[in-house]
Order: sequence, then C-alpha cells, then structure tokens
Amino acid sequence: MKRGLGFALAAALCACAPAPVQMPAARAAEVLSLFAAGEGPANICSDGGRATLRGAVRSYAREMSLSGVAWPAIPGSTGEASTLTHVDVSVMIAFAAGFVRPNDFQDPARQLMMQASFRQLPEILSLRRAARVACEDVQALQQATARFVMEQARLVDMSRTAQVRGVGTETVNRLRRQSDRVNRAREDMQVMAEVVHTRMEEHPVLPRS
Repeated sequence: MKRGLGFALAAALCACAPAPVQMPAARAAEVLSLFAAGEGPANICSDGGRATLRGAVRSYAREMSLSGVAWPAIPGSTGEASTLTHVDVSVMIAFAAGFVRPNDFQDPARQLMMQASFRQLPEILSLRRAARVACEDVQALQQATARFVMEQARLVDMSRTAQVRGVGTETVNRLRRQSDRVNRAREDMQVMAEVVHTRMEEHPVLPRS
C-alpha cells in the first residue's frame, strides 16, 4: 500500500522543471524571507522562481542540518507549534503544493514531511492539481498564512514584553491594534483557504460518484 502511495506521490512531482539554483546559505535565508513576504525572486508561479525557491530550501536546509537543527519545524514533531515561523509555514505550503520536493530537505524533516504527505495524499494531490491551474490562488494563500503567523508572533512578543514592563494605557492600545491586525490577517487567510478549497473540489483526485 505504501509503495502505491509513494508511486502516486512521485508521479505528482515528476513534471520537467529547471534544476534548483545553487546559492550560499546566507543568500538562501534572504530568498526565503522574501518569499514568505511575497517578494523577491522565488515566484512559485514561474519555472525560474520555483528553481530559485528549491535552491534556497536546499541550501538553507543543508546549513541548518550541519548546525544540528531539523528544519522546517514541523507541527507535531517537536510538540510545539509555537516554534513555527512565517518562513516555515510558507515553505510547507510550497511543499504541499508541489513547488518544493522531498529531496530538497534534509532528514529527519524530509521523512516527517513525506509521512505527512502519505497520511493526507488525496488532499495533497488535489492541492497540486489545483496549483497547476490556479497557482496565483495558492500563492495568495501562502502569503496570507505567512502574514497571519507573523502578526500572531508579534502579538505574542508584545504580550510578553508587556508582562515584564507593566501594562499602561499606551501598551493596552498597542496590544489592541496588534490584535486587530491578527484578526484581519486570520480573515484574509480563511478567505484564501476557501478559494483554494474550491479549486481543490474542482480538481478531485478521484471522480465524484
């Protein structure tokens, strides 16, 4: 059964594409940060952009592995979703959509991501089919999710600082404004998730009965 799932997943990844762009780890970190912000050369809706993203992932994952760090921080693997960054989330969405491949990562993260793919294979394949016809929607979901994670992290940091320094009127106002940003980012993410879900429904893995 697992072999069949593996063949199906591999088939979804076998489209011809340019080789990953080689780059130093420092440049890779910059490219990934820009990608999570919806900027820079790693445009997942172009062949060259995907090659750049894959090269950045390979270089950064290799550097993190040499430092003894499993990257990206996959939910459930460490028990702490709070370790996720907006870059981690963006890269995982790119992987789920088929823009980044398993061999772009290092073990143990590579094995964990493959296991997650097997467990959710129908959804993964539907997302990848949707990405081929509606790449901009998947890209918008990635950016909206990254913004939500980033704004949420800022709110957590601001709350911790307030606990240490004390809460005054201005601090309360800042926290309220940041909470509003989080809510808006969450709403944007949910809207795009619905759009992508609709695309996935339009391109199911198995024919509807």
